[in-house]
Amino acid sequence: MIRIAQIINTRGLKGECKVKLFTDQDDIRFQSGNHLYLKDHKKLTVKKYSVYKGFGYVQFDEITTIEQAEALKGHELFLPKEELNELEEDEFYYHELQDCHVFNQQGEDTGIVSAILETGANLVLRVKNGEQEYLLPFVNAFVKEVDPKEKKIVIEEMDGLR
Repeated sequence: MIRIAQIINTRGLKGECKVKLFTDQDDIRFQSGNHLYLKDHKKLTVKKYSVYKGFGYVQFDEITTIEQAEALKGHELFLPKEELNELEEDEFYYHELQDCHVFNQQGEDTGIVSAILETGANLVLRVKNGEQEYLLPFVNAFVKEVDPKEKKIVIEEMDGLR
């Protein structure tokens, strides 16, 4: 299951939930009739969805009161991996990059991806190797190969990178 949002608050009296988004495809994920799941695999059906000031607001068929919505605060919403859309070549989901081993072109293991940061211009991978860590811009100048099945990233290591 892939985490796509977290319920952080309620809005109104009819059970609408305010969500923090972990997906950039919210228009697809929250289409009316789509199913999302809580960690306990309870299924929720999207009734309506809107965005305001960077947060999503979703109404579920199963949640009709503010009390029911309040009980969901803090819960995360998930989507089965099988329901993910196909990506273009050289595009990756965050969960595919997380925990990848990063190797330089000489084959030296330089660490493991511990976090993925959005900077606006491009993604930046936080790579941790024991006590040391460094930031790796996820751009073609550095990243030469990504194999999500093998959890492996090959980079061209430039002076001063780590």
